[in-house]
Amino acid sequence: MSVLKSLKAAKDIDDLAALLGYKPKSLSYILYKLPDAAKYTTFKIPKKNGGEREICAPTNQLKLLQRRLANILYACRDETDKESGLGSLSHGFRRGHSIVTNAKPHHGRRFVLNLDLEDFFPSFNFGRVRGFFIKSKSFELNDKVATLIAQIACYQNVLPQGSPCSPVISDLLAHLLDVRLAKMAKTQGVTYSRYADDLTFSTNKKIFPPALATQTEGDTGLWELGNELVSRITDAGFNVNPDKTRMQIRMSRQLVTSLTVNAKVNVRREYYKRTRAMCDSLFKTGQYADVPFNKSLARRRDNAPDAKDGDAPGGGAKAAAKMGITSLGPLSGRLAHIHYVKDSIDTREEIEKRKHKTTFRKLYYRFLFYVKFVALDRPLILTEGKTDNVYLSLAIKHSLAFQPKLGTVTPKGFQSAVRFFNHLNKTREVLELDGGSGNFKFFVLRYKELMATFGHKPQAHPVILLLDNDDGAKDIFAVIKQNYGIEIKLSSTDAFFHITDNLYVIATPHVGKKMKTCIEDLFEPLLLKEKLGGKTLNLGTPNPATEYGKHVFAEKVVRPKASTLKWDGFAPLLQRIIDVLDDYKPLP
Repeated sequence: MSVLKSLKAAKDIDDLAALLGYKPKSLSYILYKLPDAAKYTTFKIPKKNGGEREICAPTNQLKLLQRRLANILYACRDETDKESGLGSLSHGFRRGHSIVTNAKPHHGRRFVLNLDLEDFFPSFNFGRVRGFFIKSKSFELNDKVATLIAQIACYQNVLPQGSPCSPVISDLLAHLLDVRLAKMAKTQGVTYSRYADDLTFSTNKKIFPPALATQTEGDTGLWELGNELVSRITDAGFNVNPDKTRMQIRMSRQLVTSLTVNAKVNVRREYYKRTRAMCDSLFKTGQYADVPFNKSLARRRDNAPDAKDGDAPGGGAKAAAKMGITSLGPLSGRLAHIHYVKDSIDTREEIEKRKHKTTFRKLYYRFLFYVKFVALDRPLILTEGKTDNVYLSLAIKHSLAFQPKLGTVTPKGFQSAVRFFNHLNKTREVLELDGGSGNFKFFVLRYKELMATFGHKPQAHPVILLLDNDDGAKDIFAVIKQNYGIEIKLSSTDAFFHITDNLYVIATPHVGKKMKTCIEDLFEPLLLKEKLGGKTLNLGTPNPATEYGKHVFAEKVVRPKASTLKWDGFAPLLQRIIDVLDDYKPLP
């Protein structure tokens, strides 16, 4: 039975609790026994354009319940969308949708009209939420179940900002508005889309349809919304925020959900410039708070920064500054946002073609290099793949002789004293460290040159490049010899090699008489022969019919047995890591 059918079949609290993964008593306790003070934490945050927004954040107990309800409703919406066969008019709070997909339909238009709905979340009160789930043809839920959903979702009679289920519920309720406005837009030859409370209409018509908006007499810069448009919005239970209505003409800059849509969808020029200036300050001083946008920080000065461009709040704590880093979250978020937008609007071919040429990609590369290798909060181990991270982290956790120097077991769990480079996120793609010796060769080659470009380079901890001591490492060893004058051979028994700055190289140790080794050679031989479903381990490219690979070995063999395995074979490698930590002396 589908999720939607199961929800429709629910008759009471017992049925809904089962769908949410709760016992009826537990659900009843959260809704009726738990005091409001234990349900929400209320605080205010400044709005970008002035004023404050109240956030009612649910405490963990209620948050989990609301998240489970949200997941059910998202699944239900996916079902109804599939059944209707209609394209989505809403781009907020939807899988596969974003500010980019919202902006795309409006690029290259003569007119772009933006307007905001006033008090979006608070406009959905308890009765409205409950009534929707009872009357909506897509849901038609039992009265009791609809009441329970509204009780889980609402606080002080409205949908609170901060709840995990407020976005999906608000989007479901706003669908009627979308349908009405889309029909109106179609009859007027206009494109319509919505992102949360932000509505956009665009057209290439020579005259913008008066039913939607008209120019104010005597002031061509002001536009008034048409009575028909306002009427459809108010009839659907919403009000327009008059301070955020704007018409944008082709010859001026046109924005949709903070992205320019003139020639193509893109981030605003001043937003990018401001971000670039913040990075420049960070690279020079280790701080980026209140960075002035001036001649020393901007190469192009044809546009002044916009005070309303969502600038991140100022620098980090004093303790963090002493470590050579600021609070990088806001700046990291800005760069990730720009990267996401550019990555979304470019085709894969364009990305590959311009990977090494775009100014932004170079900037993002430098920032990630700074965060990962220059301003470290812990020693970093960079391995050839994600399975190596699994082996090493488990070896450290279960090797008491190397604690607490490499990690500590605490009441909250194991706390590693070293950090492993994450091979599973976008960072590896931007830094071109997808694993394997080919990428590492260029990483080592550029390391000293890149490090020299930073005026502020605390290098408080070492970066350890861990390589399999086999033929795959020969190219890296050759680059090191040619560029740094350090000779590394497969026969070498040195614990480590200090290459440059805070960069070290460690090779897997010899195992008995075996000189060419990989990290899997450190396990007991019998473990490597273990079969899974009749299949044997192949450390190269496995035949799916008869063999399994490294990832399955790490997750299905090593991890489940970690507490009972003998980790003695990893001791020489872990000792080499400690030898690096003992050797490295950061600059004062």
